Amino acid sequence: MKIEHAESFDKSVKKIKDKIALKRLKVLIKKLKVANSLKEISNVIPMTNNDFTYRIRTGDYRLLIEHKYGSITILLIEYLKRDDNTYRKYN
Repeated sequence: MKIEHAESFDKSVKKIKDKIALKRLKVLIKKLKVANSLKEISNVIPMTNNDFTYRIRTGDYRLLIEHKYGSITILLIEYLKRDDNTYRKYN
């Protein structure tokens, strides 16, 4: 699939100091690039109240993505450490 990233994604990644989390993110992005659909990626869960937004769990972090059905493009929205406020603006 084709990968695009939002400005919010770039900002969230710049804030991360955890090298292991950044390595996991790189591996996940590589998997997304070679995948033909989201079904090939583990830990993908659709967000409630939004048909095109999904979250992917990687350790303590969540990658928020947007993928429209039938599209070959995935938009990386944010990469956030999981806490009580992680999904507030997306639900």
